[in-house]
Amino acid sequence: MNIFIVIPFRNEKKHIGLVVKGISKYKLPVVLVDDGSIDNPNLRFKNVTLLTHKINLGKGAAMKTGADYAIAAGADAIIFMDGDNQHMPGDLPKFIKHLESGGCDVVLGSRNYSYGVPLIRFLGNKFASVVLAILFGIYVSDVLCGFKALTKKAYQKIRWDSTGYGVETEMVARIGKTKLNFCEVTVQSIYHDKVKGVTILDAVGIMGEIIKWRFTI
Repeated sequence: MNIFIVIPFRNEKKHIGLVVKGISKYKLPVVLVDDGSIDNPNLRFKNVTLLTHKINLGKGAAMKTGADYAIAAGADAIIFMDGDNQHMPGDLPKFIKHLESGGCDVVLGSRNYSYGVPLIRFLGNKFASVVLAILFGIYVSDVLCGFKALTKKAYQKIRWDSTGYGVETEMVARIGKTKLNFCEVTVQSIYHDKVKGVTILDAVGIMGEIIKWRFTI
């Protein structure tokens, strides 16, 4: 199975090199998507494809750019990781195992929250899980985790419209709607920057989107 790793990032000059170094031992094709960084990362990596958005289009847009490239390059499956070094490369074999076994169309990471997740994110995540279960008949323990994997078939079925942080939630909604087989794996996660990520305003917008998806997906 030809598995690609896609990593969207923005202004992660401090972390992106560590991410690439950490995953290099797995010898998988890597696609980085720079979503309009302004910290002048000037990246130079061997055996890594770097795609660039000249302006910030949002995480969802960056993920789609990377996924479309990977599929066109022959990927049978895609593993998504965040570019801020919060995901542990040591968890990659869990995703690879499930993809290669063929038992799951989608593999979702579920963080163990042992490394200082902000309380508001934890509560918001659990609330989103309950709402999605009610509206789409799918319960996922960690809706907002960016560490996940999709087969080519799954990606083609759930190609999302969200360009921003709502992408994680929309993906789960579409998985529920299309009845794709999914499984969850426990992953480690370290929060280096508690300020970054989904804001309260983002969360309010995402909840509005969830209600809209109930009638449009």
